[in-house]
Amino acid sequence: MMKNTKNCSGAPLPSITPSEWRLMRAVARAWTIREAARASGLSATAVRRILSNFHSKGYILFLFDMRKANLLMLALVVPKLRVRRMPPFTFAIRDVYSMGRYTLVTALIPPPLVDRYIDCLGAEPLVVVRSYEYLKWSPFSPLSSYKPEDRALVPVFDFESVRKLYDYPVRKWYRGLLAPDVYDLVLLWGRMRDPFARPLKIYREARLVWDPSLPEASEQVLSYHFTRHLKAMWRGNTAIVFADMERVPVRIFYFEGRDAPLFARMLCQLPGAFTAMVDDGKALVVAQFPCSYDEHIMREADGFEVEMPYYFVQSSTDMRGVTPLLWRYVEGRRWAFKEELRVPVVQRLPAKRGR
Repeated sequence: MMKNTKNCSGAPLPSITPSEWRLMRAVARAWTIREAARASGLSATAVRRILSNFHSKGYILFLFDMRKANLLMLALVVPKLRVRRMPPFTFAIRDVYSMGRYTLVTALIPPPLVDRYIDCLGAEPLVVVRSYEYLKWSPFSPLSSYKPEDRALVPVFDFESVRKLYDYPVRKWYRGLLAPDVYDLVLLWGRMRDPFARPLKIYREARLVWDPSLPEASEQVLSYHFTRHLKAMWRGNTAIVFADMERVPVRIFYFEGRDAPLFARMLCQLPGAFTAMVDDGKALVVAQFPCSYDEHIMREADGFEVEMPYYFVQSSTDMRGVTPLLWRYVEGRRWAFKEELRVPVVQRLPAKRGR
């Protein structure tokens, strides 16, 4: 196990207090603030205070079963894009570098519409990953350990001990254009933005601020969709921590080969990992690994059938996000690609964050 929690410039990774660690683990399985308080042994007031302050170290994410929503996370690396509006379903775009300047585009999109989305970009992708699995680091990741005396998350470089756990075939899925209903998609959008938002608050904001054309809905109707439909999609939450990108850059690893899915799944268990996007025979890992990890990762890779044809570093000053109003891409109960609903790329996300 590696005990040095510093990157190669000597800057420490974010410290996590014991109370924050308890809460990080509690929120992973909590549908409400009250459940998080009960699981952590903290008061609801303390939970709200810690969550309010946690944004300086990381963020809480709502995880959902993408197959049930009939959406996958598409990741594309293309030559540098200079656009103000992106195709519908776009999730985020960021500048990345690899002996040249490129754009990493992610889209939350139904599988049948992937090719049409790519055509709309007007650029030949260098990398295409259809994320039939979309993984996030978790406080329960077996290759991460918390040291309360150091207030630090440290890696456990023992891939062999978990290899069997993550060695399974990629399960591709295809559900045509079947879509959830509008209420479910509004509530999903709201929880993606705030994992503990209440249904009435979500819907009111969506209707008043984002889309006045949404129909009126009673609290009873929203509560029904919230507890019966959205909760059935929910896979828990996670708490991601990050460091200053100017000291520890966000790196994007692209793997190919028989063991690419397996290797990506395991890398996503190390502290500093954000996301693993897993396709059949290829995968993309987004992580903020200190360079002190490099020797361990490369040594572990020697035992796998995997290649890394591309490696990118994310710009520390530029990441553009969008708010995909998914319910606007539905006609009846089917997903529809509406080019007139191209997404304006206007939001600049803080440089520390990785989505």
